[in-house]
Amino acid sequence: MIELKQINHDNWIECIELEIKDEQRQFVNPNIFSLAEAYYRCIPFAIYNEGKMIGFTMLTYEKEYDFDDKPAYEIYRLMIDKDNQGKGFGKESLKLILDYIKTFPYGEVESVYASWHPDNKASEKMCLSNGFVVVGKDEDGAVISRLSI
Repeated sequence: MIELKQINHDNWIECIELEIKDEQRQFVNPNIFSLAEAYYRCIPFAIYNEGKMIGFTMLTYEKEYDFDDKPAYEIYRLMIDKDNQGKGFGKESLKLILDYIKTFPYGEVESVYASWHPDNKASEKMCLSNGFVVVGKDEDGAVISRLSI
């Protein structure tokens, strides 16, 4: 069973030891970088399967999201360790993340955003197959998608 757990003193080192495949490095920053970034702007979670950490995600809540100036959550990072990819954990994790967001832990919103590098076909497929709709690109060329909730 997949579950989200807060990153804390007991699991942060395990989190930074998770790895992606070499060909994915252009798409996702290392988790140590993401945890540093979480210090000032994000909500980090470890993703566990049957008690073992298999991935990492970060969310943001912004009162005025850059794309539409309305309150929104963004799935800022989502990675599954290379040894656990291709097993459906990404899709299952995305559903769990969306269930968490729908509790509106930081404020009510109408939209959740996710973005990906235009060459990251796995992220594109996962988001689009779960109801996200492409709404544009950011200044770096990343594809921006929105899910109405």
